[in-house]
Formats: sequence, structure tokens, C-alpha cells
Amino acid sequence: MKKWTLKNCIGFFSYQLRLYQFSPSKYSGEFFVDSEEDYQKKNQLNIKKKVEKVLYCFWTGNNPLTPNRENSLKNLIHNSGVEVKLVTPENLPDYILKEYPLHQAYNYLSMVHRSDYLRCYFMHHYGGGYCDIKALGRSISFLYDELSDRDDKWLTGYRELAEKDVAPLAGLIGSDLRKHYRYVVGNGAYICKPDTPFTQEWYAELHQRLDQYYPVLKENPGNIWGNNPGYPIPWTNILGDIFHPLCLKYHSHLLRNDAIKPSVTNYR
Repeated sequence: MKKWTLKNCIGFFSYQLRLYQFSPSKYSGEFFVDSEEDYQKKNQLNIKKKVEKVLYCFWTGNNPLTPNRENSLKNLIHNSGVEVKLVTPENLPDYILKEYPLHQAYNYLSMVHRSDYLRCYFMHHYGGGYCDIKALGRSISFLYDELSDRDDKWLTGYRELAEKDVAPLAGLIGSDLRKHYRYVVGNGAYICKPDTPFTQEWYAELHQRLDQYYPVLKENPGNIWGNNPGYPIPWTNILGDIFHPLCLKYHSHLLRNDAIKPSVTNYR
């Protein structure tokens, strides 16, 4: 029986990552498809940008943080090794760029979907890090340095661990996401260079979907969770359903490190 040393494990997962090759012609009609020529041009880009050592967290309601969230925020401030900025309805206007206002649908979104929107807005326009208000086990400052030093990498995140962790999409893209889930990084925390092809396409598709939802959304605004009658946006539709396919498309531009994976226990 083969002994699974650290070196063997690294070699195995490196091999697995080489198995998947994205091809625009494979996913005809999907939002992330462009011409083979355009894809190759974008995929070959090296982006030299220093990533600001800031970690954004969002609390989109007017209610105070729960005690568990307060403790998680204190943990992030103490453990992350970078500046932590909590964005709330009170200080959000300070971050909104005049030339890029919030989408008109924003105020009708559920509190959860507002957070989904804001992490895209901030990662595209500002870059830096995002984390759910959940505890981290160690400093992640070194991940910012690694990303800044790699011109061929655009985003750092933690690896998804199972098929069930990826967005539940139908069709070939859904099948490939489940088959190649190791390429996909989670949505609970990541570090991004701003204004890359990844964030550009993420931001554009997010706004495209909100344009379509807006008329119904205006008549049926969301509650905290978006589970009220008439609310039109499915749980993963404006985050994971966009973000995860882009992880496959641009997998060679992602760094993966579980140091940035937040705790999922006792956080609410």
C-alpha cells in the first residue's frame, strides 16, 4: 500500500487540479462564456497589484450584532493580523463610489443577499479581504503578501471539501462543479486583487441578474433570510451561482489556503 506522505498528498492534489481544462465551447449559453480568443487573452493576463491588508466584514441590518457575532468580530481583529473594517448601514455610504452607485435593487434585498452583493462590490472596486463575521484560527497577513507577489494569481480562498459545498446548478456546469469541487473556493472568506477579469465578470453578472429581479423584488422585498412569500431570489443565485462557475473558468489564477477558512460553529 502506498504511504500518503505530505509530499505525495501535495503531488496528488496538484495532479487533480491539472485534470480540468476550461473551454468556452463546452458551456454554450452560460453567462460566463465568451469567445475562445477573448478567454485566452484574459486567461493569460498577469496583474501586478499590491493587495491592501484590510479585511471587510458586513452587517447589513440596523439591529446590533449578536453576542456570538461580537465575539467573532473581536477574534478577527485580534487574530487576522490585518486591519478589520466592519461595514454597516451607517458607514456604507462612505465606501460607495460616486461613479458606481449601489444597484437600485439593493435596498429591497434580504439582509443576507445584501451581504452577498457587498462582498462583490468591495472585492471588485477595492480588493483586499472579505470574511463572514466568524472566527479565524490564525493570522492571514502572509496570504496578502503571497497574492501581491504573484502576478498570475488574482484571488486567494479556502478549498471546498465536498460536492455538496458547491452551488447547486443544473446542466453541464453543475455536473463539472460537483466533479471538480476541489478547484472551487468557498464564499465565507477570500482575498482579491481588484478589477480583475474574475471580479469584472462577477460584478457584471450580479447586476444583470438584479436588473431582471428588480420589478418583482420592489413589490416583494426580502426579510432577513429572504424566505418571505413572494421574494424572488433563490438562496445561492446572486453569489455562489455566479462565483463558483468563475472559479472553474479562472482556476489557474486562484490560490488556495485553508488558513483563511473561518469557523462555522457558534457564530450566530
